Amino acid sequence: MQLSVTVDIPDDFTKGPIDAARLAEMMATIQDIGATRVHWLYYGETDPADPRCGNIWDCYWAHHGKQTIAKLGEPLKAAVQAAKARDLEIYGVLKPYNGGLAGSFPAGSPEAGTASQHSRIGGTIVQLIPFLEAHPEMRVQRKPFAVSAGPIREIRLTKADTSETRLRPEHLRIWVSENNYQYRPLDLVPTGTITVEPAKREVRDYHGNLITAQGDPVRVITLTDLAITAPYVVLISTFTTGTGDFRNTPQGMVEVFDDQGEPLDCVLATHASLWIKPRDFRTYGLEFDQGYGHLPIALDEPWQAASGDRWTHFKGEDEFADEAIFGHGQAGGFIAIARGKNAHHAATPCEAYPEVRELWLGWVTAMLDAGVDGIDLRISAHGSLSDEPEAYGWNPPVLAEYAKRHGPGPVDQAKLAVVRGDFYTEFVRATSALVRARGKKLQVHLHAEAFRHNLVFGQQHGMPANVEFQWRRWLEEGLVDEVQLRTSWFEAAEDPLGAKETSRSKLTHALADPVATEMLQLAHEKQLPVTLNRYIGRAAGLPEYLDDIRTALQDGRIARFDVYEFFDLAQASLDQPGLTPKGDRIAALKARWQTIAASL
Repeated sequence: MQLSVTVDIPDDFTKGPIDAARLAEMMATIQDIGATRVHWLYYGETDPADPRCGNIWDCYWAHHGKQTIAKLGEPLKAAVQAAKARDLEIYGVLKPYNGGLAGSFPAGSPEAGTASQHSRIGGTIVQLIPFLEAHPEMRVQRKPFAVSAGPIREIRLTKADTSETRLRPEHLRIWVSENNYQYRPLDLVPTGTITVEPAKREVRDYHGNLITAQGDPVRVITLTDLAITAPYVVLISTFTTGTGDFRNTPQGMVEVFDDQGEPLDCVLATHASLWIKPRDFRTYGLEFDQGYGHLPIALDEPWQAASGDRWTHFKGEDEFADEAIFGHGQAGGFIAIARGKNAHHAATPCEAYPEVRELWLGWVTAMLDAGVDGIDLRISAHGSLSDEPEAYGWNPPVLAEYAKRHGPGPVDQAKLAVVRGDFYTEFVRATSALVRARGKKLQVHLHAEAFRHNLVFGQQHGMPANVEFQWRRWLEEGLVDEVQLRTSWFEAAEDPLGAKETSRSKLTHALADPVATEMLQLAHEKQLPVTLNRYIGRAAGLPEYLDDIRTALQDGRIARFDVYEFFDLAQASLDQPGLTPKGDRIAALKARWQTIAASL
């Protein structure tokens, strides 16, 4: 068994510039803990004139990205030299679907339009690669939908059950904005009704837990006699004390209607946001349709106490402090509604376009030219975040191929997924040929969390939906040389970051999962080495993580344990040279690996 470490370099240059000395220290640290390989994520070429260029180092949160590029050039090329100086293997990791970030600058904010001219509902995209900036139509497209118009006349708020609630229409207030920036309050005390009626549909949360069964009695507050024309609306609770009891997922809670009682298209927001946080609708704007609509909130939870805002204590703290407190960034007390639906994923290219696959192969070529020992393909990325991922994938070339195979008529999503999966497998075949022609190896991520039927929402988050990722075919056809098994949900959110104990993410549970078992078995039959990818910054504490290494070793089906990621081991800073270890993780990893190595 071997040890490796993944470096996702944009995270590293958020804290300080990475120069040659710090890069050398990274490699020395990786080698010192006992690792023999580096997995290094690649984000495109740095020359703006190169059609394969990226721009993640220009992103607003990549505070020292430009300095890093000025010192190192393209980071993977520099990393290859630094790794070889330490006799470390280095694999370039490509996220083909990573076309940018599914986040936005509020449309009315000073930052709007500073990074991209393309928008999602709420504002302009915070990072979009130059290729998609030039070809926004090649992003994954939503299935056809009719654009609804007219004012909001009625808002229905559904509680997850029929139990009593302290919330009444008069306890709500409405704020609005024309551009998702610095909302203003309406001089209105809502009126309406409270009823008990059968639930229209089943509601499950982010983790797949049943919140409401279809037909179960639920309590509904209906706000009536409205005439809201603003495109952005916030409903705020007036409670400043007590425990909230009007609870549901945002997606399960909110419906809006027009003059004729017909539903109006909308997307939702809460306090939660993956980037740019904390969010305050009074002084800034919110992040809509980012996947947090499946994390339950209590609408009547106090959001502004007498002593001040709940958000005040976040400022200046660790970037994930709110995730530890609220469970991946979620909080109640208000809910926001924006009119419309996003016509495309913010930053996910569609595999059906020949130009997209050509770009991907160009990236593979660039990594091979940099001198890597192998290429790794990873599906998950940050550009396809949505509350409704299942609604996307209806691009013209996909539909054209679908019609060729199945004729005209309604589109069957399962068959659509096969069409898209065939396009992606075409790319895997081309990559395999390209890599092996250079005498290098191809590794692919097998996402046990997402390559399955009947996904719960959190397993789909961060993955493009409606694609049959044909991993069995990749292995059966002999297209790959190694696999990397990933079981953690997007950003390790199967257990909330900061949780005191694990449940879903416990390694023994993950390895016993039927999908993971099948992946490991087929890899064994094909004599393909398996690397187990594991977040060291996930919910589990360090002792459990160290035990995971021994569990993987004793399992017998795993050849390498990958520590994800270096940023959670040591970080750059502005006030001192070199890298600062994060806690005692480096020392503990080194000690545990020495103990394991001595026992082999």
